Amino acid sequence: MQPQVHPISSSDGVTLTVEEYGSPGGTASIVFLPALGVPLGYYGKLLSEWSGRGRHVVGVELRGMPGSPVPDLRKTSFGYAHLIRDDLPAVFAGPALADAHRIVLAGHSLGGQLALLSGAAGSVRPDAVVTLGTGTSSKAAHRSPLARARRAASVRFVSAVTCSLGYWPGHRLGFAGRQPRMLMNDWGYEARYGRYRLRGDRTDYEAALAEMRVPALLAGITGDRMIPAAAVDHLARRLPEHVDRVQLDAYPDHFLWARRTPEKVVAAVEEWLADHQL
Repeated sequence: MQPQVHPISSSDGVTLTVEEYGSPGGTASIVFLPALGVPLGYYGKLLSEWSGRGRHVVGVELRGMPGSPVPDLRKTSFGYAHLIRDDLPAVFAGPALADAHRIVLAGHSLGGQLALLSGAAGSVRPDAVVTLGTGTSSKAAHRSPLARARRAASVRFVSAVTCSLGYWPGHRLGFAGRQPRMLMNDWGYEARYGRYRLRGDRTDYEAALAEMRVPALLAGITGDRMIPAAAVDHLARRLPEHVDRVQLDAYPDHFLWARRTPEKVVAAVEEWLADHQL
């Protein structure tokens, strides 16, 4: 199925691209947010699999990616707060969701973090949140001392390079794509301290997460070395007890499950959504 493409104007003038599969029906619409530095096109098989089950699916190309470009990432910086406070409300108010009666906000990795943060803070009001391969980026993601030391060193390296160049050249270094300084500062704060503090936003996001009332599912991917079970557990402990946690036996890789075995992930999420009458 070929999606319908919609340009969406964010509240601060950035033009975003969303792709719409199908049309609203009797079940909740899915709004999907990609991982850091991953273009929406990477998830074509996942979104097609989901829409093939009768779901109305809306995929969002995150700001700064090819379908939602900004002029110069060194001069036009943005962070998590822009994605949560400016972009997602514009998507929810846009034409792709005009006829949606219920919405499930889902995301992979960073996309899952954005879904949780926006749902907890109330910048948008989904009926449920689903995260896929989402967890802390801190050294708490690992249990062994060596792995924790490696994660801490990697975080320091990202911060040093970003500070030195004024942006993160992930397209050259193999992680997260080309990203602005502010966004990587937000990523780096959680990666260093295991809690959220967003530049330009005074919201206490940890308190908001702890009090979140939206039904949520945190789905880990077995064999995911970037976000292993310990990383998902760390994030889950910062959320209310009603949040559900599941480990999925999909393709054992942080990214490749979306192309190799999306049906396994979709089936598990659909079972949870059915239990919540969504």
